[in-house]
Parts: sequence; C-alpha cells; structure tokens
Amino acid sequence: MESHPLSLSLRDPIRAKIQKRIEDLQKGYRQNVGLIARSGLGKTHLLLSIYRSSLGISNLIPVYLPADILGFDHFAECWIGALVSGLFVSQSVPYPKNFASLLQAAEPIIPRTLEKIRHFKKMMRHEKNAACLKELFSLSTVLAEETGKKILFILDEFHALQALPAQDPFSLLGREIMVGKNTLYLVASSTPERAREIFREKLSMLFGNFEVIEIKPLSFDETAEFLTERLPGVSWTEMQKKFFIRMTDGNPDYLSLLTEQIFRLLPSDFDGHLSFDHIKEAFTRELFNRRGRIALTFENRLDSCALMIKDPYPYIGALLAISSGRKKLLGVSTFIQKTAGETKAVLQRLVQEDIIAKRGSFYILEDPLFRFWLNHVYSKRHSNYSPDEESLNQDLRQSLSEEFYAMENEDRIDITARVEMLFKEFRNDMVELNDKKVRCPHFSEIAFRPTNGRVFPLHARTSKARWFCQIARERVVEEDVGIFLEELKRIRKNVQRKIFVTLGGIDQNAKLMAQQANIQLWDLRSFNALLELYGLPKMILMKDLQRKEHNGTNLGAVAQSLH
Repeated sequence: MESHPLSLSLRDPIRAKIQKRIEDLQKGYRQNVGLIARSGLGKTHLLLSIYRSSLGISNLIPVYLPADILGFDHFAECWIGALVSGLFVSQSVPYPKNFASLLQAAEPIIPRTLEKIRHFKKMMRHEKNAACLKELFSLSTVLAEETGKKILFILDEFHALQALPAQDPFSLLGREIMVGKNTLYLVASSTPERAREIFREKLSMLFGNFEVIEIKPLSFDETAEFLTERLPGVSWTEMQKKFFIRMTDGNPDYLSLLTEQIFRLLPSDFDGHLSFDHIKEAFTRELFNRRGRIALTFENRLDSCALMIKDPYPYIGALLAISSGRKKLLGVSTFIQKTAGETKAVLQRLVQEDIIAKRGSFYILEDPLFRFWLNHVYSKRHSNYSPDEESLNQDLRQSLSEEFYAMENEDRIDITARVEMLFKEFRNDMVELNDKKVRCPHFSEIAFRPTNGRVFPLHARTSKARWFCQIARERVVEEDVGIFLEELKRIRKNVQRKIFVTLGGIDQNAKLMAQQANIQLWDLRSFNALLELYGLPKMILMKDLQRKEHNGTNLGAVAQSLH
C-alpha cells in the first residue's frame, strides 16, 4: 500500500493559487505567500510538490530551505547552499554536494554573488550580529540581478528565524523582501498562532504584500473521498466514515496511518465488508502500542512540555484538564492545584507554543484524536498500578466502541434540539467566533417559532438581551434573507443579535444582503466550533446525505456538517 500523508488532488485549489503567484512573478508582478497549517495537514508535502513542479521553469531559480536548523553557522551554510544549488537545478545541471566544491563550481557563473558570499563569511568570522544576518538575507537579490532570473524562495517553518542572532530577524528579512522585487517568498509555518503574530507584529508593513493561506483539515466530503481512495476495495458504511471524521477531524496524517493499519489487518480473502472490529484494532495499534506512530507523535508533543520548565506537570496537567472538559481558567486551576495567576501563565505558554488555542474565555485542544488519547491512553496508563496493561488495552477498545455508539445516537437528534441544547449551555461566556468576540448570555427563555419548511426561527432572551436566530437546513438564497428581515419587523422589542445559521451554505447575493442588514452568519464550521467549545458533538453532513435530505428523509441527519 502506497503511503502518502496527503492526497495532493484534495489540495488543488491551494496549489493552483500558489502556481498563479509563480506565473505572476514571471510577468513582473509579485505577491508573496504565507502558508500556515497545523502539523499533520500536509504543508511540507505540498511545499515540496510545488518546488518539484518549478524545476523545469527555465527563468526561475527554485530554492527550498527549512528554517528550523540548529545553530547559525549551519543555518547560514544551508541558506547559501540552497541558493547556489538552486541555480544549478534551474539549468538541470548536476552540482557538487560538498559545500566548498559547490561554491567553487559556481564561481565562473556568478562571480558577483560569490564575492558577496565571501564578504559575508568574513563578517561572520568577526561577529554574528544583525549586520551579518542582513548580509545573508541580501544574497537572493544579488543572485537574481546577476543571473537575470526570478527566484522562488520557499522558507519552511519560518517562525524559527526568531532564534537567529539579531534582536528582530523578521524585520531584517522584511526589509530585504521589500527591496528584492525579483524574489517571490513562500514562507510557511506549522504554528498558526505564532505565524499570525509574526505577520501582524513583525511583518506588519509587509502584511499587504503577503497573501496568507491557511491549510485546514480535510472537509467532511474530502475525508470520505480520502478513505475511499486509500482503500478502494472497502465498502465503507456511512457511520464508519463519520467515525473517522469525528476522531481525526480530517487530519491526513492520521487518516493515512490508520488506513494503512486497516490494510494490514484485512485477510487475503477479504470480501469488501469492513467490520468495526477492524477499525477498532487499527486505532488500538496506533494509539495504545508504544511503537504506534500516532502515539509517538503525541508523546513527542508532551515531551515539548517537559522542555518548557523544570517541572512539566502543570503543563501536562493543564492538557489533561482541558481534554477532560475543563476548558476555563478556574477549572484548570482547580485540576492542577495552582493559583489563578500561575495557571494563567501556564495556559498562555501553551497557547504561545501552539499546543492549545484560546477562544474567548475558553481554552481548547483542537485535535480530537489527541484529546481522546490523553483521556483514554495517557491518563489511564499513568494511573495504572500494575505493569500488566492488558486491562488498559481492553478499556481502550471499550472506549472506542462507546464513542461509536454515542455517535450513532447523537446522529438521530434533530437540528432544532441541537440548537436548543447549545443555547442552554451559554453562561454569559465570551467566545471567539470568526475572529470576533461574542458574548453568549445565560438565556431565561428559548423558544422556536412556526417554520416555513426552509428555516427554523428561534427566539432567545434574558431580562436585558434578545436574540433572533434562524436555522436553514438548505442553501440560503435572497428570498430567505428577505423573510428574515420581514420577521424582524414584526418583533416589537429591539433585537441585540440577529443570527442566520446557514447549514447548507449561502448564495453570494444573499450573503451581501445579510451583511448589509447586520445579520451575523454562522456557517457550519462556525456552528461546529461553538458546539466543540461547549462539549457538544459536532454535526457531520456530507453531500450524499444532503441529497437524502432533499428527497425527504428525516431532519435528524441534517445535524451533520461541512466542518
């Protein structure tokens, strides 16, 4: 079985956008790109694919460099080596692998650039400082001028530049980016929060010149397609696909490793019917086995907590607290037995390291499989008083079964009940939704109004606040927004918040119409984010299920989302 972390065809829109920027560069227009994605979503695989596809472009020098290299001396050598070898690659000429031989071979072709490199190396022998780093960053501009070629500079894990010997290496790089018009920078990071902070605070002058693209987990439909593509001989049931979506959140690395385990488990006379026992065994091998690759990934994640401070327990304890549903400061503080101030410092550090995320007053672990592993493997293993782990192994299998059956039961709950369950959880919380802060009041009354068959109106109020919300199971059009506005006119009291939950999406004109009327739009991704904050099950809706809905099957399946 071929093992890819990602089926690249599913990332074609992102690839096409970057390829368009490369084409624009050759025409004299430059738009730098920032690519951010959490670990395991196929970022580096995509970057390498773009690099390889650029090798045959005659007037382009492709350069690829991972920035997370230990030590400035090695970093500088790799920076220079990537630039110079890129020149040979662009001409389809073999080049020496030894650094000194590489520079010697390039001397007759780019003497000006080599003179600049010698000057840099002389500076570096005296002092490794900002001036030295500025000289290193300027090499790409000199190389582009001397060769008359454009440069595609792919800098992976660019946030690691902060370790370089300068007070603000990003500002130095930013100044070079501004003057180096013949170099297209494609910078990437697997720490989204830190990357956004760098764009916002360190590269703020350049932010308009960076098109920031975030790689999201695979959508629900893409995940289903991925499973079918990876195991074409398997007849997946609807619930089996939903289980993978629920557990992995569309992470391509997890999906690849788990389906690889399933492939190994299938008998030689496999008839196409995949039992849940196969799935359960695959998850157990990856999560419980100490050599399981997903388990090792999670162990390494915890090891990073141990490097933060002499006593890692508060950090690991905070992760255990959050994974078990304690998502606010007070709950975590009680769990790790630290003061609110000490706990806040621990949580802030975990946010800075992109291990957890802060959403208003909530702290969350966005990786559902990591949460599951912490709860059902790590915590139980560390509270086991016997070296015999067979009972823990069986407990994990039982937990996987319970998760599956809980999902089946939740899938039968209709959309109105799900919305009501969510609104009843509000406790005057501040949440972050679509990069905006929203206060969710503790409602004293939640009531649904008669439906027209397309939308379900909901009124919720407190003594001081009133919300009017409509939930649409089908794609929203202008007529639906018009009906929403007419309904608002019939409400006598002021409405503080107007919300349209668009489960099936919304037409562009309807979206503009709603925005002009100050109606907040919660798509299924946003709605699922709220459900997750409050510990409620995510809705999973796929295209084939949408068609069933339109053909008249019961509404309960509508509470399934596009992420």
